[in-house]
Amino acid sequence: MTKSVLLVGGLLLFMLSGIAQNMTVIKGMVLHPANDFIIVSVDGMLQNRIDSVLVSDSGYFKEEINLQTGNYVTINYSGQDLRFPVVPGDSIDLTLDESLLTYNLSASNPQRKKEITAAIDNSALFDGRLEEINAAAEKRSDSLLNVIYNQQLKDYLQRIQQPSPSIKETIHEIYYRHLTNWLLFNPVCALKPNEKIIGKELYNKFAALIPAGQEYLTGNEPLFYASEFYRTFLLQYKNTDPVPSKAKTDSTPINYQVRYQSIVGDVNVPVIKDWLIMNYLQDIYRGGSYAEALRLSDDYKPLCQNASIKERIKTMDVNFGKIKNGNPAPDFTLEDINGNNVSLSDFKGKWVYLNFWSATNGVCISDFTKYGPVIKEKYKDKNIVFLNICFEEDANKWKTKVEELQIEGVNVLARGWNNLKICKDYQADFVPRTFLIDKAGNINNNQLLPVTLTQYDASVINEWLQ
Repeated sequence: MTKSVLLVGGLLLFMLSGIAQNMTVIKGMVLHPANDFIIVSVDGMLQNRIDSVLVSDSGYFKEEINLQTGNYVTINYSGQDLRFPVVPGDSIDLTLDESLLTYNLSASNPQRKKEITAAIDNSALFDGRLEEINAAAEKRSDSLLNVIYNQQLKDYLQRIQQPSPSIKETIHEIYYRHLTNWLLFNPVCALKPNEKIIGKELYNKFAALIPAGQEYLTGNEPLFYASEFYRTFLLQYKNTDPVPSKAKTDSTPINYQVRYQSIVGDVNVPVIKDWLIMNYLQDIYRGGSYAEALRLSDDYKPLCQNASIKERIKTMDVNFGKIKNGNPAPDFTLEDINGNNVSLSDFKGKWVYLNFWSATNGVCISDFTKYGPVIKEKYKDKNIVFLNICFEEDANKWKTKVEELQIEGVNVLARGWNNLKICKDYQADFVPRTFLIDKAGNINNNQLLPVTLTQYDASVINEWLQ
């Protein structure tokens, strides 16, 4: 009996110690708090770990996160993101000043503090040079991109000084952060660690942890769970259209099966394959091809091995089915630029072009500047209302951008974006998102881009907008 009790007690102690080792604790103080909570999120393949952590009257907060592997955590306070790597067992103590937007960080292990602050500082370096990085990538300047990448890699390694296994994911993170930007313009790996820039001593010390050769093409499951930039890289790399854009015409049908089979055939890590297919289906749904997306979804669901991803795919089928062409458009009410309530139902009897956009999104802004004047001229005095729905927290920023871009039509503001019912109803978590609503209030087209509006000739427009 005594032996049994001791055995059970030992097992419980072992289990509890295992849980304790996996628990990462993030706690600290908020000075001059603007809200009574902060947002703590963990990067994950489904981006589904987001917690609102209560800040006490004295400014104290604490969050415990059970992690099996290294991962990235983002703290959002006063609209600012503080993103840093953590490993199971970390204990991070933060002091956040919401009036000055500053932070101070300490950790139970001095080396971990050095590694975490080095990652945060390196991310700030990247953001500070983003305009330069984009310009170099757009010009296909391999040499300049390599120099910037290696300078930032050197900065990080100098701050770390001592190699440890937990920093490999951060080195990968720096690598994929740059590579992801490069892929926007050229799906070829151009980044390589440069011994002359980094310095021979540092290079040799960290050689085993620095990506080399074709490593970026290899399915890396631990990195997939930990790195948002790696997942972005995977999406851009695998979702590159196999048909060159120059070879396409408006009449060229899109063969969705080609890319689908490419992912199914080429990706060997099941969870990465499931996740890539889920995102590809979402892109097809967003592009307006409901029937094609549903066909591929029905084909893949029996093959999907990850239960949570399979449920996400099923939910997508239902949600996008609600906004397929021919269905009633969900009604909504938002404030216009003068503070008046505007509802979709106010425009029954007119065609309505819904344009979901963001004041900080480059594609949205480009659409207004490039196509706005043409659309204004082509559709003046026609039976159509252009209803522009901006996702923006700062009303002044929105009003300034509307005036700066001279955006025609009815302009309304939607604060809250992903949390809003209108966002969920129209699956508008990605912008630009556009819809054409007919005179009866039904969805005529669930993804009609501004460029397409500019291509219709007068006879088509007159017949269409009777």
